[in-house]
Amino acid sequence: MNSKRILLITSGLLVIISSLFSLITTHVEATTIALKPTSGAVGSHIALTGDGFIGKLATIFWDDKKLVQNVPVSKDGLINYVFDVPSTTRGTHVLKVTDDSNWTTINASLNFSVTPSITTEPLWGKPGNHITIFGSGFAPSEDGIVAEWDGKDLLRAPLTADRTGSWNTMFDVPNIAKGEYTISAYGAISKAQEVPVVLFTIGPYCTATPLSGPVGTKVTLNGKGFRSGEDGVTFTWDGPIIDTNFTAQPNGTFSWPITVPPSVKGKHTIGIYGSSFTPKHIVPDIEFEVTPSISLSFSSLIGSKDVTVSGYGYNAGESVAITYDKINTGATTTTDDNGSFSITFQAPFSPGKDHTVTATGSKGAVAQQTYTVTMTIPPTPQLLGPGSGAKIQTYNSVVDVIFSIFKNVGGLFESSDSSQKDSVLATLTWKIDGDATGVTYTLQIARTADFSNEVLLKDDIATTSFDLYKSNLLSAGTYYWRVKASGDVGGVSPWSNSWNFDVITASSLVMTLSVAILLLVLAIVAFGVFALINRNKQR
Repeated sequence: MNSKRILLITSGLLVIISSLFSLITTHVEATTIALKPTSGAVGSHIALTGDGFIGKLATIFWDDKKLVQNVPVSKDGLINYVFDVPSTTRGTHVLKVTDDSNWTTINASLNFSVTPSITTEPLWGKPGNHITIFGSGFAPSEDGIVAEWDGKDLLRAPLTADRTGSWNTMFDVPNIAKGEYTISAYGAISKAQEVPVVLFTIGPYCTATPLSGPVGTKVTLNGKGFRSGEDGVTFTWDGPIIDTNFTAQPNGTFSWPITVPPSVKGKHTIGIYGSSFTPKHIVPDIEFEVTPSISLSFSSLIGSKDVTVSGYGYNAGESVAITYDKINTGATTTTDDNGSFSITFQAPFSPGKDHTVTATGSKGAVAQQTYTVTMTIPPTPQLLGPGSGAKIQTYNSVVDVIFSIFKNVGGLFESSDSSQKDSVLATLTWKIDGDATGVTYTLQIARTADFSNEVLLKDDIATTSFDLYKSNLLSAGTYYWRVKASGDVGGVSPWSNSWNFDVITASSLVMTLSVAILLLVLAIVAFGVFALINRNKQR
């Protein structure tokens, strides 16, 4: 019994060990990490994601040295963590992640490429200020390092990086005009194109984005080098104030949007000044170019074709003509002192979905605006006549019947008038509710109610009627007809309800009279022949 128990216990332990080994092996295969990005400068952010971990906390190693500890691992074995690239040399470095499960096989690693970079402290200043340049991510003990100001050497002698690829130096801001300048660096190993340049601002200075556009453009003004927390920052447009009492940040910077006011076409001046610390004419003015523009608005009345054109940024006192899809509308107006105008015209009919309105000035200013017509489905047509079940006669009179008989017998009295050969049997009419401008119609005639046996299909009918000729219908019998409407931008209505009509040779009255007249004529002819024969006999 004891040996059996020992055997059972041993078997159970083997099963447990096998299961644990299988579990560990599975996790080893699933343990992964990903980095975004996979290269960057010292101090840049790395987003790390991991999967397949079994512990509660993870450790991040940089070249086998602990970089970050106690990184949380989710219940699903996931890691999401953001950290900065440490101070290190350029080139490839190994980033490894493991957890606290104490299983040495639960880990993953990836390579990260460090690139050289420089920064300055601060990023702006005034002439004579002391500025420090910091270099990182260079090769260990790299020599021949040169710093440049706008492409010119900034240092008296080249520098050498330390073992971690870092270096720094100081310089004084040159006594030059306010503005933005580039600082760059390179070494014996790190080439100039590998090291991103730094933009340094000599202030107080302000930039604008964008530097051109129409009236109403949102322009962002970015200022640097102002006094810490300076208040009363004011913005002007060609002299007059357009915004004021703005306060700079504690570091002397600001970012503020202004809107381009109504102005004539061409260049205009944006002025910036602050309180007594930064009075007028200290900050260089900014030049902004106004371009012509128009906006369109449409009448809300159903069926109205009125379009209002509002124009801005034209020349003062300029005559402006309006065209619609290159069609001259005849609408003209004159701009005011600010180069603005407003005029309403009625849009002519022009097929298509997209339409372009152009406003052309007599002094060279031109602007256009394209708008898309929303596709609307025309109303379903309503049939008017002839009414359902109507009788349409091929021959409407006794003369038509008799003429046809003689024509078929021997071509006697055949007329050369084509209208008698293919005359109108009936006029089919219909209507739609609302504005029918630009609407065309499709007519379908068939011998069956499901329109499978089609006799006639006529597209692009511009009116709400159609003349049905004898040649359109091959024989007498019952016909069905319906109509659908198509808009000028592609909308198509459903088919109307269908009506039927019967085509007959002639009415019973006409046929009776025709037969009677024919018999009478034949009787008269026979009587005349008989009388003539008798007269000849008597002679």
